[in-house]
Amino acid sequence: MLAVGAAAAGLFTATGGSAQAQDGYSDGDYQASTKAEFVNCGGEVQLGTSLSNGSLYARGGFTLNLSSRGRECWGWLERSTDGGHTWTTISGGHHGAGVFAQTYYYYDGVGYLARVCVGDLLYDNSYSCGAGV
Repeated sequence: MLAVGAAAAGLFTATGGSAQAQDGYSDGDYQASTKAEFVNCGGEVQLGTSLSNGSLYARGGFTLNLSSRGRECWGWLERSTDGGHTWTTISGGHHGAGVFAQTYYYYDGVGYLARVCVGDLLYDNSYSCGAGV
């Protein structure tokens, strides 16, 4: 709910729908177990490794279409440092219709979990979040 409240209040740093290349990381696989879907919006966490320090990082990848309710989809990345009990939005919100977008990489080492959330934000609860990894 925190993420949606932030998005609805315009507190996200909104970015366009284009995918962002990020130097300095070796891209890993998208984690199917982290998939989030909501009214035709979708996203997954991608793990990557820093080329400078070898640490694990995570970013969100989103397929942003028009929702089944005719609204632009939004996607963002959240982090937990307490085993998934609480979550905090760590990326800017991406939105669009008919685009693929990615967040930047964020540290995801020992003690950290990352998950993606997607939705059309029609209502405060108009989103869904995937599992943490």
